[in-house]
Amino acid sequence: MKHIFSILALLGVLLSIAQEPLSLSDAISLGLERNFDIRIEQKNVLVAETNNNWGEAGRYPTITLNLNQNNSINDNVKTASPFQLQDITVSNSVNPGANINWTIFDGFKVNMTKRRLEQLQAESEGNASIVIANNLQGIVLGYYLATLEQERLREFKKQLILSRDKYAYVKAGYDIGTSVTSDLLLEEGNFLTDSVNFINQQLAFRNAVRNLNVLIGETEVDKSYVFTDDLNVVFPDYQYEDLEAKLFNNNVDLQKQYISQSLLGTGIQLAKAERYPTLSLSSGLSQNRSRVDLSNAQFPGQDGTSSPGPADPLTARTDSYFANFTLSFTLFNGGKINRAIKNVIVQEDIGNIRIEKMENSLQRDLMEAYDRYQVRKQLYGINVKREDAAKTNLEITSEKFKNGSINSFDYRIVQNNYLSASILKLQSLFNLLDSKIELMRLTGGLIAEYNQ
Repeated sequence: MKHIFSILALLGVLLSIAQEPLSLSDAISLGLERNFDIRIEQKNVLVAETNNNWGEAGRYPTITLNLNQNNSINDNVKTASPFQLQDITVSNSVNPGANINWTIFDGFKVNMTKRRLEQLQAESEGNASIVIANNLQGIVLGYYLATLEQERLREFKKQLILSRDKYAYVKAGYDIGTSVTSDLLLEEGNFLTDSVNFINQQLAFRNAVRNLNVLIGETEVDKSYVFTDDLNVVFPDYQYEDLEAKLFNNNVDLQKQYISQSLLGTGIQLAKAERYPTLSLSSGLSQNRSRVDLSNAQFPGQDGTSSPGPADPLTARTDSYFANFTLSFTLFNGGKINRAIKNVIVQEDIGNIRIEKMENSLQRDLMEAYDRYQVRKQLYGINVKREDAAKTNLEITSEKFKNGSINSFDYRIVQNNYLSASILKLQSLFNLLDSKIELMRLTGGLIAEYNQ
């Protein structure tokens, strides 16, 4: 038994070491800053923001610079013509140039593409809102779950202290001969059982804290805290009509679906733009600088003799400018444009059906969540009264046990009833919290409430 006391004392010391205070708002701030999923989605939003510009949409021309440099050496060992240059000729040329390609008109595709990029950015932000809402829900519930396990641990500790004191009381009576062996063994068994429950609850508490650390992006997964916010939060009396209105106006999943549907509408306009002609401009300038070294070449003469080439290289320069317009119009391509338009319209109809399905599904989820909230609120009130009654009964029974009015078996039953009532009250409180957070998630209130 001395070892049991030592182990429990050691566990209590370990739980109190290296702990820092952590409120719910602190956990949310850390999670929004460091949560891995949120950070990934923020990067996706950054990509969408970068792409959302007129250059990506194709409004501006494309300008390219070119530079070609050519070198050649020709050794005319034997020529077919007596008048052709003989021996070695060295040639060099440099060709710098600049080209401009610009689509002047393409059936308003530039404006619609820019609109699509704006919608893609909004869709990416909508995805980020969904990820933030999901992780906010996880962080809030993770924080309250850790708080719940901590409160459970305190209740098991109370039970353990009662069992320890009872065991010490009966043992003292056994030592002086007022208690029998069966009573001592019974209390020892109760104390050992409560010790096991307490140790297992410590494990559950540590696992809940580790899960919270992962949710808030804490790299030190085993880091421990003192939780400054308890489970006693405000539980308002919701009206279903108000919740339903918020569902259709603020639900992040539904808002994102609306944005995706608007993308399909833009896709129809882009498909119809293929019916318009395309006018493009291609212009530029180029320059050719050449140099020919004939100092090692021979010029054959009419009399059969030859004369050397000029000592200085020959140079030449040519400048070229061009501006070309191209007008293209698809007269017939086997009906591909019409089929593409028809397919996009069908996709838009499918999107509308998906929205109707989501709205219907969310209405069902809201009704279920609302009913759960109302029922759990009633259950919590019942469990509060049950705990109060069990606590009063335990206080009365403790006095009766001390004066010998009841035996250890009856006292243990009352003791277990109080522990069970306390655990049920805590669990019902957490269940009520879970329902409240679920309602906030469905009606878009999580981000408004916690992402300040």
